[in-house]
Amino acid sequence: MKKYIYLLLATGMVLAVILMSGSMLTGHPVQADVLILKAQSMNNTISASGKLQYREGIAVKAPGTGIIESVAVKNGDQVQKGDLLFSCYKIEEVYTAMLSQYTGVHDTKALIGLLSQYGSPADLLQEVKQYGTLENVCASHNGKITSLKYEQGDIIEKDAVVLKIAEQQQAEVPVNINESQIQQVRIGQKADIVFNALPDRHYSGTVTKIANEADVTNGLSGRETTVEVTLMLDEEDKDLRVGYSAVCSIITSTDEAVLMVPYDAIRTDEEGDYVLVYEQGFARKRPVTVGTEYKDGAAVTEGLSENEILLLNAEMIEPDQKIILPDGRESSDA
Repeated sequence: MKKYIYLLLATGMVLAVILMSGSMLTGHPVQADVLILKAQSMNNTISASGKLQYREGIAVKAPGTGIIESVAVKNGDQVQKGDLLFSCYKIEEVYTAMLSQYTGVHDTKALIGLLSQYGSPADLLQEVKQYGTLENVCASHNGKITSLKYEQGDIIEKDAVVLKIAEQQQAEVPVNINESQIQQVRIGQKADIVFNALPDRHYSGTVTKIANEADVTNGLSGRETTVEVTLMLDEEDKDLRVGYSAVCSIITSTDEAVLMVPYDAIRTDEEGDYVLVYEQGFARKRPVTVGTEYKDGAAVTEGLSENEILLLNAEMIEPDQKIILPDGRESSDA
C-alpha cells in the first residue's frame, strides 16, 4: 500500500514541476526583436537571370557582291568614326552577266564559287581584281566591333552583314520570361539588376524590347516556353564586363499602403495564420489574413494596424509571454 502512496506522491510532484516550469516560462521576460508596422509601397516583380552584353549595334553591310580583300578589325575592338573596317573587291555586274551567259549559272555567289574550283583563293582574288572595284568600308560612328564573321578571301553578297558596331555605353541584359508571366511585362518598365561579380551593387534597367516570338529554353524546372525580354542598363560602370551573370527583377506593378510582414514573423496553427504583437508588456496572439506575397514578406490585409509593434523572433516566444523590448522596457508605455 505504501508503494502506491509513494508512486502517487512522486507523480504529483512531477506534475507540479511541469506546471511550475510552464508558469515560469510564461512569466520569464524574453528579449524580442520588433518591427513597428508602417504602410509602404511594395513592388510586384518577375525575376529572371541573364548575361551582360553590348547592344547589338548598327549593322555594316557589304557594298556589293565580291570578295573580302582585307579586314582591319576584330571582335571587341574599339573604333572611331572614320576608321577602316574592311576592304572588298566588288564585282561589276557586267562581268557576272558575261559569266552567267557562259556557264548558265545566274546566282552571283554561285558563279564565284565556280571560279574558286579552278585555283587557290589567291588565284580567285586575282581573277576578281581584274573585273572588280576595290572599296574601303569605314566606321560611321564610334563603338565596339561585334558579330564579325568574315575574313580575308571570303565571298560576300550584296547587303550581307559583315559586322556590327555597338556603342559601349549601351549595355543590356537579355532574359527569358516564362509564357505564363509575359503578359505582365511592358516596354518602359524598370528593373533592379544585380551582377554575381558585384553582389553589393544594384543597377537600374529599363525594358526596351520584347521578342515577337516565343522559344523553348532550359529553365529551373526543365524545358519551358519563354519570351526574350531585353533590359537596357540606365547607367555606365567601368567595372562591368561582357558576360557577367545577372539576376534581374522586373517591376511589373506597385501596391500602395501595404502592411508588409516578414515571412519569419508569420506562424500557422490549426486555426490559421497568426502573428505575435506587443501589448502592455506581453506577447499577444493575433490572427491575420495574408495577401500578396513579395520577395521578403507578405501583405497582411486583416488583423493588424499601422504603428502596432510586431514581434519578429516569434519562434522563440510563446503567446502571453512577458516581453522585454530592445530598449529594455517591459511596461505598457512602449
